[in-house]
Amino acid sequence: MIRVLPDTPWSGPSTRGLELSPDEWRLDPGRYREFVEAAIGIRLTDEPTASDCYRIGNRLEALVEERRRRGEWTPDLVEAFPDVESLAEIVGLARFFRRCHECRLEEA
Repeated sequence: MIRVLPDTPWSGPSTRGLELSPDEWRLDPGRYREFVEAAIGIRLTDEPTASDCYRIGNRLEALVEERRRRGEWTPDLVEAFPDVESLAEIVGLARFFRRCHECRLEEA
């Protein structure tokens, strides 16, 4: 599990691979490994570095923005990525990895 401290209360939906509590957010990297690699070309490890978290979060945010700009941000997009169940889950992953980056920097 990848664990980070929350930055603010989570307002999005909880998902199978992302456990949310007021004290800690936990992500099962195995649940999203194939999605991350297929969607953005980065191999997700069990213990990503601050740099890894930054690149993953940044590229997921870019994926969201690019698909929105091209009019492809529709529920059909999820069918291309069987490891995710909703568009909100993709946005949530980007948020998690952005926070992961911040937490890793604070630990250093």
